[in-house]
Amino acid sequence: MDNLKSSLYVIGNLLVFFSLYSLIPAMYDYLTLGTDWAVFSLISIVCLFTGLNISFTFKNRNKDVEVLSAFLLTFISWIILTLIAAIPFCIGSTNLSFIDSFFESMSGLTTTGATIIQDLDNTSKSILLWRAMLQWLGGIGIIVIAIAIFPILKIGGMQLFQTEFSSKDEKVLPRTTKIATGIGFVYLILTLLCTFFLYSTGVEFFDSLAHGMTIIATGGFSTKNMSIGFFDSVTTELVTISFMIISSLPFILLFQALKGNIIHLLKNSQVKFFLFLVGMITVIVTFWLKKYYEVDYIQALRISSFAVVSIATGSGFSTYDFSVWGTFTTILFLFIMLIGGCSGSSSCGLKIFRIQILLRSSLILIKKIIQPRGIFIPTYNSREIDQEVLNSVTGYFFLYLITFSSLTLILSFDGQDVLTSLSGAAASIANVGPGLSEIIGPANNYSGISSLSKFFLSLGMLIGRLELFPILVLLSPHLWRR
Repeated sequence: MDNLKSSLYVIGNLLVFFSLYSLIPAMYDYLTLGTDWAVFSLISIVCLFTGLNISFTFKNRNKDVEVLSAFLLTFISWIILTLIAAIPFCIGSTNLSFIDSFFESMSGLTTTGATIIQDLDNTSKSILLWRAMLQWLGGIGIIVIAIAIFPILKIGGMQLFQTEFSSKDEKVLPRTTKIATGIGFVYLILTLLCTFFLYSTGVEFFDSLAHGMTIIATGGFSTKNMSIGFFDSVTTELVTISFMIISSLPFILLFQALKGNIIHLLKNSQVKFFLFLVGMITVIVTFWLKKYYEVDYIQALRISSFAVVSIATGSGFSTYDFSVWGTFTTILFLFIMLIGGCSGSSSCGLKIFRIQILLRSSLILIKKIIQPRGIFIPTYNSREIDQEVLNSVTGYFFLYLITFSSLTLILSFDGQDVLTSLSGAAASIANVGPGLSEIIGPANNYSGISSLSKFFLSLGMLIGRLELFPILVLLSPHLWRR
């Protein structure tokens, strides 16, 4: 009961914050003579009074959030905010159904980028701003969770970084408060820089701001039907690529780099492996496009680099319809979207560090088979990998594949074709956005699939964004008994 009270107190404060947050699109819509300002204002008022009542009711002297409270708080917060954030899509000018609104809202807060709205070019700007704000909030939220909560389960990888923010204390809230300022500062600065550089390439200010928020969140929501391809600008694409990559790096290391300690960022094993992987796949796809689609190397490099970075970082932006590039790129993109970016970033997927640990563990196993009496210790960034981390990474990988397979089977049971089922499941749990089939690919959206598929894809987005274990922990009777 104490855990529940602690969680409700924080949720009340979160609702108060959300009431202020929703005033931004309300004021923008009112000033631009839109019709959705009343909806956002209603949300603001309801959240304010509800949040204040909950906070006052469950206020207590001990506001520390224990382990169980942290998991409970994370799950409940995401569900509540998703339901509230869906209201403008449902009763606003977009007039979407409840399940479509829930899907759009979940896609925003989980920074997935899969959309239901078919005509973004003519959608209300306040709704477009709201979508971007949801992804921006979801991006910073998952970074704080990854750094403050996931280390307790040894699933987020941040326990592998020796930083001033690390702690073995089970009380999460003080640590979260401590890191929020530093990470929030980096997140805000990157958003402003991305917005500025996009604007300097000729993109209108509103589009620059909206894309700046979603690029840093590696979200993928765009203000245009053609996504970044609408602008048809090499410089705009270069800016987008650069900030997508930056946002897929560990934000703690970015914060240290801003303070002048850039060595840790450049020498980090995860960062180097991620950049190498993206570069290698970009070269491969470039040669593929050159060979089979008769484009020159410069054009092939431009097209492939944007597509590979967008998929690898889980951003989901597009300049060309990569779903028609052939079987090889389809399978390759399916693999890299499941891998994702670095731990402690706004990116998604399995995360690079888990792939590295699995590879190192496999190599150690091979060495032990060759030399049974040898002693081989797996290391990561020149430090020994704890057995608990090895076990959790192996378990996480297995559960990730089980979740992916289950979601694929559900989609296929609902009547989706093989490629739509596979890529839809992967795009959902990896929070990438567009799939790899013509139905849900970058040239289309998710409006054509059934409500049942939308519901399970929404569930997949949440499970993937919270990295499986926090939800499974809440289902454990042992933890509740504690």
